[in-house]
Amino acid sequence: MPNKTRPSSIPHSDMMTRRTRDRILLPVALALLLVIIALVTAVSGLIYTPIVSGIIALVPLALAIAELRRLIADSRDILRELASIAEKNEEVINSFSHKIREPLNNLVLLGNMLTETTSSPKQQELVETFIASTGSMVDVVNELTMETAGNITYERRGEIRFRLGPIIHDTIELMKLNRKHDQSVVNYDDRGEGASEYSGDPIIIKQILIDLLSAAISGSSGKATIKIQVREAGEREGTQKVEFTLSANNPVVFIGEGRQPYPLAGRLIRDFGGNWQESATGSGSWFVFHINLRKAEKHAPPATASTLIKGMPAEKGRKEMKDLNILLVEDNPINQRITQLMLEPLVRRLEIARNGKEALDMFGTSRYDLILMDVQMPVMNGLLAAEKIRSLEMSTQVHVPIIAITANAMLGDREQCLAVGMDDYISKPIEPEVLIEKITALI
Repeated sequence: MPNKTRPSSIPHSDMMTRRTRDRILLPVALALLLVIIALVTAVSGLIYTPIVSGIIALVPLALAIAELRRLIADSRDILRELASIAEKNEEVINSFSHKIREPLNNLVLLGNMLTETTSSPKQQELVETFIASTGSMVDVVNELTMETAGNITYERRGEIRFRLGPIIHDTIELMKLNRKHDQSVVNYDDRGEGASEYSGDPIIIKQILIDLLSAAISGSSGKATIKIQVREAGEREGTQKVEFTLSANNPVVFIGEGRQPYPLAGRLIRDFGGNWQESATGSGSWFVFHINLRKAEKHAPPATASTLIKGMPAEKGRKEMKDLNILLVEDNPINQRITQLMLEPLVRRLEIARNGKEALDMFGTSRYDLILMDVQMPVMNGLLAAEKIRSLEMSTQVHVPIIAITANAMLGDREQCLAVGMDDYISKPIEPEVLIEKITALI
């Protein structure tokens, strides 16, 4: 039985090219030809032929214009569809990251606890193998997070007040999630400009830096040491020109001279109204780019706190861990128990709320030194609960630190938590030492 050949599908780009050629370029060419005929015959002294040619030329020209308008409309539909697909993909990755980080967090914490209780060499070997396997799983999830961080997000974010220093430091910490970058060092040389405050979308700055640093580190033949420097380079029309300089200790490629189409960093820099310059020698590489940022108004509150806590007095004095009363807001019973096992030996009292609504009720009847807040919970999520707690604090004039402990570890989640008034953010899986360090810094 002879094989039936299936017609090959025509790529969409080829169809668009044929459509442009057949329905726009050819009619326009025909119209131009008729116009030329009209001009030549008019010069020759003829009367009717130029008029007829001119009228006929309007027909293909009108058809070409109509087709061009349809093509533009179709292109807009395609762009909207691509944006929708990208948003759905990002939602899937966000959901996967959140769901997998919950059990991973428990495995990491249990592994750390088991190392303190094992006695025999065999048990120690098994625990070390367990921790190594869990670490490999964490690496896979972190690499997925980094890949998503390198993509343009189509979600429109509102104006966020931010300082350059914390944004750059947070980006460097995000880069450390990828174990492939362990052998490389990224430093931020802050000479005071990190305290400068701007208004806009700091997540775009993170995307630019992540793309540039990832390209440079991945393309480096050896250990790459990259230094980031920033300076203000003048004001113009209400915006501040900010210059970023990335210098590497060996020849690396950040974007590549004359590269087309530009990678993510190049497109975002141009969207910011900026430009860049790249150079390299035998001993190092430099990448300098400019972007335009809006200066934050002076009366706005600090970048790391919500407007709801502006003017609240600072804590009366530092406390010891053993004297703390902590409220844990967490809906997962397993996560509750593991956090209890980790923190109860270290603090005075640890109470649990299963959702944001319970946390508000308990906050109104008890005093706490610190709140550990999950974000995704039933009844009332952590973001809304934190904002309502800050509203209640306006009447008491006492500020209780809130740390977001969440499986949301995607780009922009930290800014979202800080924007509603949380004081710090830690993503799962949690390292106990890091959590204790953050608690200590706030009490």
